[in-house]
Amino acid sequence: MSLLGRAVARGCRQMYQSPALHGMTALALALTTFLAGAFGLFLFNLDHALYQHRGNAQFQIYWKPGADMAQVRQQWEALRALDGVKECVVFTPEEALEGLKRDLGPGQDTLWLERGAGGAPALPATALVTLALAGEDLERPQAFLERVKALPGVDTVRMSPMQIDVAQALRRLSVTALIPLSLSLSLVIAMVAYFSARLCLEGRRAEVEIMRLVGAVEWYVRLPWAVSAGLTGLLGGLAGLAALRVLQAGLASALYEAPLWIRLAPLPLEEAAAMGFMALVMSALGGWLAARE
Repeated sequence: MSLLGRAVARGCRQMYQSPALHGMTALALALTTFLAGAFGLFLFNLDHALYQHRGNAQFQIYWKPGADMAQVRQQWEALRALDGVKECVVFTPEEALEGLKRDLGPGQDTLWLERGAGGAPALPATALVTLALAGEDLERPQAFLERVKALPGVDTVRMSPMQIDVAQALRRLSVTALIPLSLSLSLVIAMVAYFSARLCLEGRRAEVEIMRLVGAVEWYVRLPWAVSAGLTGLLGGLAGLAALRVLQAGLASALYEAPLWIRLAPLPLEEAAAMGFMALVMSALGGWLAARE
Protein backbone atom coordinates (compact mmCIF):
# COMPACT_ATOMS: atom_id res chain seq x y z
CA MET A 1 0.00 0.00 0.00
CA SER A 2 1.30 3.47 -0.88
CA LEU A 3 2.08 6.14 1.68
CA LEU A 4 -1.08 8.03 0.72
CA GLY A 5 -3.20 4.90 1.07
CA ARG A 6 -1.79 4.18 4.53
CA ALA A 7 -2.57 7.73 5.65
CA VAL A 8 -6.17 7.43 4.46
CA ALA A 9 -6.54 4.00 6.10
CA ARG A 10 -5.20 5.41 9.37
CA GLY A 11 -7.78 8.16 9.24
CA CYS A 12 -10.54 5.57 8.88
CA ARG A 13 -9.10 3.58 11.81
CA GLN A 14 -9.22 6.71 13.96
CA MET A 15 -12.98 6.83 13.48
CA TYR A 16 -13.27 3.15 14.40
CA GLN A 17 -11.11 3.58 17.51
CA SER A 18 -13.10 6.56 18.84
CA PRO A 19 -16.69 5.97 17.70
CA ALA A 20 -18.29 7.96 20.54
CA LEU A 21 -16.16 11.06 19.88
CA HIS A 22 -16.79 11.06 16.14
CA GLY A 23 -20.42 10.02 16.63
CA MET A 24 -21.19 13.01 18.85
CA THR A 25 -19.49 15.31 16.37
CA ALA A 26 -21.50 13.81 13.50
CA LEU A 27 -24.70 14.15 15.54
CA ALA A 28 -24.03 17.83 16.24
CA LEU A 29 -23.38 18.47 12.57
CA ALA A 30 -26.46 16.44 11.58
CA LEU A 31 -28.62 18.58 13.85
CA THR A 32 -27.12 21.78 12.43
CA THR A 33 -27.61 20.58 8.87
CA PHE A 34 -31.19 19.53 9.63
CA LEU A 35 -32.14 22.88 11.19
CA ALA A 36 -30.38 24.91 8.52
CA GLY A 37 -31.88 22.68 5.82
CA ALA A 38 -35.37 23.07 7.30
CA PHE A 39 -35.03 26.84 7.21
CA GLY A 40 -33.62 26.58 3.70
CA LEU A 41 -36.57 24.37 2.71
CA PHE A 42 -38.95 27.07 3.96
CA LEU A 43 -37.08 29.79 2.06
CA PHE A 44 -36.98 27.71 -1.13
CA ASN A 45 -40.70 26.96 -1.09
CA LEU A 46 -41.54 30.56 -0.20
CA ASP A 47 -39.40 31.87 -3.03
CA HIS A 48 -40.86 29.27 -5.41
CA ALA A 49 -44.40 30.23 -4.44
CA LEU A 50 -43.67 33.94 -4.89
CA TYR A 51 -42.07 33.28 -8.26
CA GLN A 52 -45.01 31.15 -9.40
CA HIS A 53 -47.49 33.87 -8.44
CA ARG A 54 -45.46 36.80 -9.73
CA GLY A 55 -47.49 38.57 -12.38
CA ASN A 56 -50.40 36.12 -11.97
CA ALA A 57 -54.07 36.71 -11.32
CA GLN A 58 -56.32 34.04 -9.84
CA PHE A 59 -60.03 33.75 -10.57
CA GLN A 60 -62.53 31.74 -8.54
CA ILE A 61 -65.42 30.74 -10.79
CA TYR A 62 -68.70 29.37 -9.45
CA TRP A 63 -71.37 27.91 -11.70
CA LYS A 64 -75.04 27.90 -10.77
CA PRO A 65 -76.18 24.86 -8.73
CA GLY A 66 -77.70 22.28 -11.05
CA ALA A 67 -75.84 23.55 -14.15
CA ASP A 68 -75.45 21.07 -17.02
CA MET A 69 -72.16 19.29 -16.22
CA ALA A 70 -71.56 18.32 -19.85
CA GLN A 71 -71.62 22.00 -20.78
CA VAL A 72 -69.51 22.92 -17.73
CA ARG A 73 -66.82 20.38 -18.67
CA GLN A 74 -66.67 21.84 -22.19
CA GLN A 75 -66.19 25.27 -20.66
CA TRP A 76 -63.41 23.93 -18.43
CA GLU A 77 -61.56 22.64 -21.49
CA ALA A 78 -62.08 25.95 -23.26
CA LEU A 79 -60.67 27.83 -20.25
CA ARG A 80 -57.56 25.63 -20.20
CA ALA A 81 -56.97 26.37 -23.88
CA LEU A 82 -57.14 30.17 -23.50
CA ASP A 83 -53.95 32.14 -24.05
CA GLY A 84 -52.20 33.00 -20.77
CA VAL A 85 -53.96 30.41 -18.60
CA LYS A 86 -51.25 28.68 -16.55
CA GLU A 87 -53.42 26.43 -14.40
CA CYS A 88 -57.07 25.46 -14.15
CA VAL A 89 -58.11 23.41 -11.10
CA VAL A 90 -61.71 22.23 -11.28
CA PHE A 91 -64.16 20.60 -8.87
CA THR A 92 -67.45 18.89 -9.66
CA PRO A 93 -70.30 19.33 -7.14
CA GLU A 94 -69.51 15.87 -5.76
CA GLU A 95 -65.82 16.70 -5.33
CA ALA A 96 -66.70 19.99 -3.67
CA LEU A 97 -69.03 18.15 -1.29
CA GLU A 98 -66.35 15.60 -0.39
CA GLY A 99 -63.87 18.39 0.32
CA LEU A 100 -66.40 20.16 2.52
CA LYS A 101 -67.07 16.94 4.45
CA ARG A 102 -63.34 16.55 5.11
CA ASP A 103 -63.15 20.13 6.35
CA LEU A 104 -66.14 19.74 8.66
CA GLY A 105 -64.86 16.49 10.08
CA PRO A 106 -66.70 13.27 10.98
CA GLY A 107 -69.99 13.37 12.80
CA GLN A 108 -71.35 16.47 11.06
CA ASP A 109 -74.76 16.39 9.40
CA THR A 110 -74.24 17.07 5.68
CA LEU A 111 -77.37 15.46 4.26
CA TRP A 112 -78.88 18.88 3.63
CA LEU A 113 -75.89 19.70 1.40
CA GLU A 114 -76.18 16.66 -0.81
CA ARG A 115 -79.31 17.72 -2.67
CA GLY A 116 -80.85 21.12 -3.16
CA ALA A 117 -84.16 22.18 -4.62
CA GLY A 118 -85.57 19.81 -7.21
CA GLY A 119 -82.98 17.16 -6.42
CA ALA A 120 -80.12 19.16 -7.97
CA PRO A 121 -76.72 19.23 -6.20
CA ALA A 122 -76.66 21.91 -3.51
CA LEU A 123 -73.04 22.85 -4.18
CA PRO A 124 -71.96 24.34 -7.52
CA ALA A 125 -69.23 23.29 -9.89
CA THR A 126 -66.17 25.47 -9.32
CA ALA A 127 -62.85 26.29 -10.96
CA LEU A 128 -59.69 28.08 -9.85
CA VAL A 129 -57.96 29.62 -12.87
CA THR A 130 -54.47 31.17 -12.78
CA LEU A 131 -53.83 33.73 -15.51
CA ALA A 132 -50.28 34.84 -16.35
CA LEU A 133 -49.70 38.56 -16.83
CA ALA A 134 -47.05 40.41 -18.79
CA GLY A 135 -45.47 43.23 -16.80
CA GLU A 136 -48.03 45.78 -15.63
CA ASP A 137 -50.73 44.48 -17.99
CA LEU A 138 -54.02 45.19 -16.20
CA GLU A 139 -56.30 44.96 -19.24
CA ARG A 140 -55.90 41.21 -19.68
CA PRO A 141 -57.38 40.18 -16.31
CA GLN A 142 -60.31 42.58 -16.77
CA ALA A 143 -61.03 41.21 -20.25
CA PHE A 144 -60.71 37.66 -18.94
CA LEU A 145 -63.10 38.48 -16.09
CA GLU A 146 -65.76 39.81 -18.46
CA ARG A 147 -65.35 36.82 -20.77
CA VAL A 148 -65.81 34.30 -17.97
CA LYS A 149 -68.84 36.11 -16.57
CA ALA A 150 -70.50 35.84 -19.98
CA LEU A 151 -70.23 32.02 -20.03
CA PRO A 152 -73.62 30.25 -19.83
CA GLY A 153 -74.35 28.91 -16.36
CA VAL A 154 -71.68 30.96 -14.56
CA ASP A 155 -73.01 32.48 -11.37
CA THR A 156 -70.08 34.32 -9.69
CA VAL A 157 -66.48 35.18 -10.58
CA ARG A 158 -64.11 36.54 -7.93
CA MET A 159 -60.71 38.16 -8.32
CA SER A 160 -58.63 40.22 -5.89
CA PRO A 161 -57.35 43.40 -7.61
CA MET A 162 -54.57 43.78 -5.01
CA GLN A 163 -53.15 40.33 -5.72
CA ILE A 164 -50.91 41.54 -8.54
CA ASP A 165 -49.36 44.37 -6.52
CA VAL A 166 -48.84 42.16 -3.47
CA ALA A 167 -47.20 39.41 -5.51
CA GLN A 168 -44.79 41.86 -7.14
CA ALA A 169 -43.88 43.40 -3.76
CA LEU A 170 -43.27 39.98 -2.22
CA ARG A 171 -41.11 38.98 -5.17
CA ARG A 172 -38.90 42.02 -4.59
CA LEU A 173 -38.70 41.00 -0.94
CA SER A 174 -37.56 37.51 -1.89
CA VAL A 175 -34.66 38.93 -3.89
CA THR A 176 -33.52 41.43 -1.24
CA ALA A 177 -34.05 39.28 1.88
CA LEU A 178 -34.11 35.57 1.02
CA ILE A 179 -30.78 35.47 -0.81
CA PRO A 180 -28.80 36.95 2.14
CA LEU A 181 -30.58 34.55 4.50
CA SER A 182 -29.58 31.59 2.31
CA LEU A 183 -25.96 32.72 2.35
CA SER A 184 -26.12 33.03 6.14
CA LEU A 185 -27.30 29.41 6.38
CA SER A 186 -24.31 28.28 4.35
CA LEU A 187 -21.99 30.23 6.65
CA VAL A 188 -23.53 28.62 9.75
CA ILE A 189 -22.99 25.10 8.41
CA ALA A 190 -19.40 25.92 7.46
CA MET A 191 -18.58 27.36 10.89
CA VAL A 192 -20.18 24.48 12.83
CA ALA A 193 -18.44 21.89 10.66
CA TYR A 194 -15.05 23.58 11.08
CA PHE A 195 -15.18 24.08 14.84
CA SER A 196 -16.77 20.68 15.51
CA ALA A 197 -13.95 18.94 13.70
CA ARG A 198 -11.30 20.94 15.54
CA LEU A 199 -12.85 20.28 18.95
CA CYS A 200 -13.23 16.59 18.13
CA LEU A 201 -9.52 16.15 17.39
CA GLU A 202 -7.95 18.77 19.67
CA GLY A 203 -7.84 16.36 22.61
CA ARG A 204 -5.74 13.83 20.67
CA ARG A 205 -2.84 16.07 19.76
CA ALA A 206 -0.46 13.74 21.58
CA GLU A 207 -0.70 11.33 18.65
CA VAL A 208 0.31 14.14 16.31
CA GLU A 209 3.41 14.93 18.36
CA ILE A 210 4.43 11.26 18.42
CA MET A 211 4.18 11.07 14.62
CA ARG A 212 6.42 14.13 14.30
CA LEU A 213 8.94 12.70 16.76
CA VAL A 214 9.37 9.57 14.65
CA GLY A 215 10.11 11.74 11.60
CA ALA A 216 6.82 11.57 9.66
CA VAL A 217 6.40 14.22 6.96
CA GLU A 218 3.90 16.97 7.69
CA TRP A 219 1.25 15.98 5.16
CA TYR A 220 1.37 12.36 6.37
CA VAL A 221 0.73 13.60 9.91
CA ARG A 222 -2.19 15.83 8.97
CA LEU A 223 -3.93 13.78 6.28
CA PRO A 224 -5.45 11.11 8.59
CA TRP A 225 -7.00 13.84 10.73
CA ALA A 226 -8.44 15.54 7.67
CA VAL A 227 -9.82 12.21 6.41
CA SER A 228 -11.46 11.21 9.69
CA ALA A 229 -12.88 14.69 10.26
CA GLY A 230 -14.11 14.96 6.66
CA LEU A 231 -15.86 11.57 6.77
CA THR A 232 -17.42 12.46 10.12
CA GLY A 233 -18.71 15.74 8.72
CA LEU A 234 -20.03 14.03 5.57
CA LEU A 235 -21.88 11.36 7.55
CA GLY A 236 -23.38 13.99 9.84
CA GLY A 237 -24.46 16.15 6.93
CA LEU A 238 -26.03 13.22 5.07
CA ALA A 239 -27.87 12.12 8.21
CA GLY A 240 -29.30 15.62 8.67
CA LEU A 241 -30.37 15.83 5.03
CA ALA A 242 -31.98 12.36 5.20
CA ALA A 243 -33.99 13.37 8.28
CA LEU A 244 -35.07 16.55 6.49
CA ARG A 245 -36.23 14.54 3.46
CA VAL A 246 -38.33 12.27 5.67
CA LEU A 247 -39.90 15.30 7.35
CA GLN A 248 -40.67 16.94 4.01
CA ALA A 249 -42.28 13.76 2.63
CA GLY A 250 -44.48 13.49 5.71
CA LEU A 251 -45.59 17.12 5.61
CA ALA A 252 -46.10 17.32 1.85
CA SER A 253 -49.13 15.01 1.79
CA ALA A 254 -50.61 16.58 4.94
CA LEU A 255 -50.36 20.16 3.64
CA TYR A 256 -51.64 19.50 0.11
CA GLU A 257 -55.23 19.06 1.22
CA ALA A 258 -58.24 21.32 1.47
CA PRO A 259 -58.38 24.06 2.54
CA LEU A 260 -54.61 24.70 2.48
CA TRP A 261 -53.46 23.21 -0.84
CA ILE A 262 -49.84 24.06 0.01
CA ARG A 263 -47.22 22.41 -2.17
CA LEU A 264 -44.10 21.56 -0.16
CA ALA A 265 -41.37 20.66 -2.62
CA PRO A 266 -38.17 18.95 -1.43
CA LEU A 267 -34.92 20.84 -1.17
CA PRO A 268 -33.30 21.00 -4.64
CA LEU A 269 -30.61 18.40 -5.25
CA GLU A 270 -28.05 21.10 -5.99
CA GLU A 271 -28.60 22.83 -2.65
CA ALA A 272 -28.60 19.55 -0.71
CA ALA A 273 -25.36 18.50 -2.43
CA ALA A 274 -23.83 21.90 -1.65
CA MET A 275 -24.70 21.51 2.04
CA GLY A 276 -23.17 18.03 2.18
CA PHE A 277 -20.08 19.15 0.31
CA MET A 278 -19.65 22.14 2.60
CA ALA A 279 -19.88 19.88 5.67
CA LEU A 280 -17.25 17.57 4.16
CA VAL A 281 -14.80 20.30 3.12
CA MET A 282 -15.03 22.43 6.25
CA SER A 283 -14.76 19.39 8.55
CA ALA A 284 -11.70 18.19 6.66
CA LEU A 285 -10.18 21.66 6.91
CA GLY A 286 -10.86 21.68 10.66
CA GLY A 287 -9.15 18.31 11.01
CA TRP A 288 -6.18 19.44 8.93
CA LEU A 289 -5.67 22.58 11.01
CA ALA A 290 -6.22 20.70 14.28
CA ALA A 291 -3.09 18.69 13.51
CA ARG A 292 -0.90 21.73 12.93
CA GLU A 293 2.29 22.29 14.93
